[in-house]
Amino acid sequence: MIDQSEIMTMIPHRPPFLWIDQVEELEPGVRCVALKVVDPENPIFAGHFPGKPILPGVLMIEAMAQTAGVMLGSVDSPGGTGLALLAAVNRFKFLKPVNPGQQLRIETRKLTGTGQMAYIAGTVCVDGELVASGELSVVSR
Repeated sequence: MIDQSEIMTMIPHRPPFLWIDQVEELEPGVRCVALKVVDPENPIFAGHFPGKPILPGVLMIEAMAQTAGVMLGSVDSPGGTGLALLAAVNRFKFLKPVNPGQQLRIETRKLTGTGQMAYIAGTVCVDGELVASGELSVVSR
């Protein structure tokens, strides 16, 4: 297990915008599994949506991008500084809503990569059920 303090040595994100709590599995440059408990006290839920709070999909994409950043940042990249930036979101689907208090299990794996560009497939599950999936394009700087 990699805890949040170690995650912060791998990617530049910090609370409140750090969207992974711990890394459960890591194959550097190949695959990563991270966890995030959706905090019911997050102020985003006051407006999304009042009386029926649902995690915005863009935050699931961000959690996946950060997980990919840990995966890619865990290996040396020629000419890069270890900073992975989201370049594109491809074929992303949201299948079920995520509610406050639930735990996300975010899994990323590298599909291909040329130079500083990598293509990542990812899934987000809650209690073993797929809630979102898609592909990301990430550039290393």
